[in-house]
Amino acid sequence: MTQVSKLIAIMTFIFFSSRISLSQDLHYGVKVDVNYSTIQGNGIKNELNLGYGGGVWINYAVAPKIKLQPELSLTQYNYLKSEDFDKYYKNDVGRVGADKDIRLANLNVPLLLRYDIMPWISLLAGPQFGVTVFEDENLRKDGVKGFKNTNIGILGGVQATVGRAGIFGRFTRGLTNINNVSSKYKWNSRSLEFGLSLGIK
Repeated sequence: MTQVSKLIAIMTFIFFSSRISLSQDLHYGVKVDVNYSTIQGNGIKNELNLGYGGGVWINYAVAPKIKLQPELSLTQYNYLKSEDFDKYYKNDVGRVGADKDIRLANLNVPLLLRYDIMPWISLLAGPQFGVTVFEDENLRKDGVKGFKNTNIGILGGVQATVGRAGIFGRFTRGLTNINNVSSKYKWNSRSLEFGLSLGIK
């Protein structure tokens, strides 16, 4: 079973197991967002670039103000190779003259704890597990992907909800070194997300 299939299976299990028990405490919906992301590390330009994403979420109340909120989203990230990329990687497997623009699409699974400060304001925090499902770059001259397939991070944010509609802002910090060009240098992702959430139930 591939990593993507495993993530989908986990989300499906969480969804149906939650529906079986106390369905009145279970809510679910969809979300869309834009992100401003960057990578900190040698050879990648450390500036925020616009991307976008969308997905689904469920939350289950475990206490009057506390909910578990796993999500599944497909997110595109855009990065830029820096002008000094060759300085660090030309003597390794780095491609001299590699394309400047880098696009990645990740299937992300945030496993969040949601705390309702008041009925319409919530804090969210938890780990996020990501798997790369699309990669548009040619950083390595041997044709191997320049980024590792998985990225684990920590996420925190705030959401305002009125009725079934919500608006949120989040910050995600990648903990995984996603550099697959050289083991000498680390690449860690950073991302700001702003989006809309709509409850179906």
